[in-house]
This record gives sequence, C-alpha cells and structure tokens, in this order.
Amino acid sequence: MPEYEMVHGATGRIFFVKILEEASPHRAIEEFLADNGIEFAVIKGIGGMAWARLGVFSPDENKYYVTDVEAEPARVLEVVSLIGNSVRGPDGSYYTHLHATLAKSPDKVYAGHLVDGRVRPFLELTVIELVGAGEEARRLLAHRWGTRS
Repeated sequence: MPEYEMVHGATGRIFFVKILEEASPHRAIEEFLADNGIEFAVIKGIGGMAWARLGVFSPDENKYYVTDVEAEPARVLEVVSLIGNSVRGPDGSYYTHLHATLAKSPDKVYAGHLVDGRVRPFLELTVIELVGAGEEARRLLAHRWGTRS
C-alpha cells in the first residue's frame, strides 16, 4: 500500500504575476486566481516584503506558533523563496498555503509558513494551473478547512 496520496491534473495556463507594493500576498493571489477562474494552482516566487508573520504548525494543538519579522528602515525583507499552492474550497473560498524564506540581512534568515505580510516593493510569482485537479485537490486537502490561518 502506498505511503502517499496524490492529485493528478494536466498543466494548464502558466502565468507570471507581479504583486504590487502594500498588497497582502494571500489576498492578491486569491484575487488573481478568482479573476482567472483557477481552481487549483502551484505558486512559486521571489521579491520583497516590508514585514511578514511566519509560523510553525503544531499538529497536536492544531495551531501555528508565529513570529513577526520586520525589515530594517530603508530596507526590505528579501524573499529568497516563496512556494506553495492554493485550492478553491467547497465554500468557494481559496485556501492558500505558502512557505517563505526571508532574508533580513545576509546573516539573518527566517523561514516558515507565511501567515500574513505586506509586499514591498513587489513579489514576482509564477502561477501554474493544474486543470482537472480541483475535485481531487479538495478531497486531498480537506484538512485545510479546519486550520485556516
């Protein structure tokens, strides 16, 4: 018996998306997905942020332990890597799961689940649509409906 579950879909449209300054990454991504009728997508990106709330999940407690990270004056948090996915849930809302690695300086790097934040000056994303995977993704990712952050 396999020790994994999977979602299978065809690669659909591939987008390059620039998220603008002051935007909330989650809200901007979800707005883009809704505007383009995307049910399930894989997201990758780089860029900068003014501040971010990062978390580490405790499955035993079903909650995130969070820390806020702010850029130094006149600087940004360099988004070294942003990766995740988003699925439209059964209620029609998007459930976006992002992880980020952020550099405050060359010797101070933070990583974790991106709970919230503000873009500065922009994020550059690649959004890959998985066509025909929405129902499978909703079944596979149903645990998210109870852990929305």
